[in-house]
Amino acid sequence: MIRWRLPVLAAWGAAIVTALCVYLANFQIDNSVSIWFLEDDPELETYRHQSAKFDGKEWTYIWLRGESVFAPEFLRDLRLLGDEIKSFESVSRVVSLTDAGGIGKGEFGLPEYVELYALQAGDLPNENQAREHREKVRGSPLYIGRLVPRNDDHFTILALQNANRIDAKNPYRIQLMDQLRTAVSSYPAIQNFGIAGTAVINSELNRAAKRDMLIYYGLIAAFVLVGGWLATGSLRDLIVLSAVVTGTVAPTLGILGALDLPFNLMTVMLPTLLVTVSVSYLIHFISEFHTIRESEKRIETASAIASTFRQLLRPGLWTTVTTAIGFASLTVSPVAPIRHVGFFAATGIGIAWFSTVTIAPALLSLLWPNGRLKDRRAAVNAGGNRILEWLSQPRPLLAAALSVTMLVGAGGLLQLEADTNYVNFFRPGSDVRQDYEQLEKIDMPSSYLTVTVQFPEQTLFADQSRHEAMRSFEQSLLSLPGVMDVQSIDGLVEQLASEAGIEKASALYKALLGMGRTNQLGGADEFLTDNGKLVQLRAMTAAMSTRDINTFRVDFDELVKAQPEEWKIALTGTNVLWANMDAHVVRTQLLSIGIMAVVLVALLPLVFRSLTLGLLGFLVSFVPVLCTLGLMGWIGLPVNIATCILGGVVMGLAVDDTIYFLARVSQGRNLGLSIGEAAGQATRTTGRAMIKTSLILTGGFLTMTVSDFMPSVYFGMFFAFSILVALLADLIILPVLLRVVKW
Repeated sequence: MIRWRLPVLAAWGAAIVTALCVYLANFQIDNSVSIWFLEDDPELETYRHQSAKFDGKEWTYIWLRGESVFAPEFLRDLRLLGDEIKSFESVSRVVSLTDAGGIGKGEFGLPEYVELYALQAGDLPNENQAREHREKVRGSPLYIGRLVPRNDDHFTILALQNANRIDAKNPYRIQLMDQLRTAVSSYPAIQNFGIAGTAVINSELNRAAKRDMLIYYGLIAAFVLVGGWLATGSLRDLIVLSAVVTGTVAPTLGILGALDLPFNLMTVMLPTLLVTVSVSYLIHFISEFHTIRESEKRIETASAIASTFRQLLRPGLWTTVTTAIGFASLTVSPVAPIRHVGFFAATGIGIAWFSTVTIAPALLSLLWPNGRLKDRRAAVNAGGNRILEWLSQPRPLLAAALSVTMLVGAGGLLQLEADTNYVNFFRPGSDVRQDYEQLEKIDMPSSYLTVTVQFPEQTLFADQSRHEAMRSFEQSLLSLPGVMDVQSIDGLVEQLASEAGIEKASALYKALLGMGRTNQLGGADEFLTDNGKLVQLRAMTAAMSTRDINTFRVDFDELVKAQPEEWKIALTGTNVLWANMDAHVVRTQLLSIGIMAVVLVALLPLVFRSLTLGLLGFLVSFVPVLCTLGLMGWIGLPVNIATCILGGVVMGLAVDDTIYFLARVSQGRNLGLSIGEAAGQATRTTGRAMIKTSLILTGGFLTMTVSDFMPSVYFGMFFAFSILVALLADLIILPVLLRVVKW
């Protein structure tokens, strides 16, 4: 590498430029919902079938606040707003107080659609017209708890039906949300508003991914410059560090771009992961290089680099292997973004090691020629020397206290559960959280679960007995915990028949099928298709976590058993599919930890050629995982789509410093040192790099706490915590254990 350093650097430069060009040319953020669904989920096919049958639509709800939603000025603005929203490309239907209608008796006593609000757009109702409209709305159960709260005239709901293109990568939901906010803000009678629904959650998650990307990249670049300068104490080493980091991140992103794989909320974390890990590798290399130069005054640079290779090649290679396996263990996940993080992080780890053993020697030989060059390294290391000297002595009481604390922390594992509430993925005080909280305050639903019923081919839709059976099913559905309302064609028909004075509800069905419109719930096509053989219902709820949905599913399954056997009833929708991920998220966590545990138990004894050292290495590498997951359990933070990758990855990173430390201890023992002397020497030499790398990893992961995406915040916090636990275990507990087992 030294002899051919210029061609080596030129080749790396060309590779980096090419990779960046490929990455930038193919960069995209995947805004589709389907990437989060399980590819092997049998309910996904049900969802796609239902979505296709009902023309791929979903409902979004805008709550509006005014001095009074029945004031003339508010009704005028509401009508104009509804007409404006109807013109948006992704919107197919808008329902509000000014769209309210019902069924009346027309010519020859036949049912016909009747507008409750008959004014034209732009007309200002007079006080009597506004009062009459309020009386009509308040007098109909169709609208109470759906368009207006039961006892509050300050709020109303505008519901819109928008496209639900679950496989679309383009940001059409973000564009729709921007259009809605701009439109609503332009009407003076509307004092405040908020938006709820899966469309807004998905759009804001993808907006957060784009924001996080910009912030992460800026912060991590600043962190490399500032942290690298503080850790190395030399501008020359900072140049080496920056080159290796670039030589790691750029090729990995280039591969991602070449495979035409877009970024999402998970893969946007890749640069942060790769930067912190590649920096930590290099710190060990640079620290060892300068230790050799300073210990042997006349040694040439090339010889110092060669000695560094001999010292670190094996532990560096094994740490690369174990860390890469830690990330690769995530590829067992059926969730595509998690698999991508695992695969490309593992690939990047390999590239990081290759960069370290190619770019670093070439640049070090250029920037540190033979002879003494002054730098501020001595000043940087002065304070650390005292700490390392203190740590080099055995601290059994401190080790015992730390061990007990870690065991207590690990006890939180008994409290750990998997649960996901996508509203809580946003920071407290964020617009999304406040919008949902407001709907909860006024006792209005903010979400829904879709139920589909497939009737046998011979079933007559306009049949009174079928209608009554469905109404019974709907009433039972309404009684389930968490259900605030059930919207359905049968419930609608019953209410409209009552209002129109029609004795038999079944008399309305044929009229509805040909009428197209009904009322604020949409048209007949919103609830039924296939000539009435396939019907869907909406079980309206507050925002439900996946645990709530799974509990609901148990009750729902019992309810289904009581229905006619020939009915094919299914629970579906975006929320249901998201809930299905949680079981697989836990499975990913357990498999990842299990894979790493098996790998470390089998590999570490071979690495150190000692069963004792191997088992000790596994023990102290397993402790950070137990403490981290235990802490999550104690504070009530569940496992979710982001924190599920902590287990195996934490073990893969935690074992890195353990391998470097035990490799130095093993070397000391081979030179005839006692176990105490070998452990003390390892602390004074390798310990310095371990502290620096741990602080760099901690700082790198803490940059993720600025995210608007709370799982990323928790991921960064707990990863940083696990790295500090691993450092304490390596420098305080491991030396005491080595003396206890008298290896």
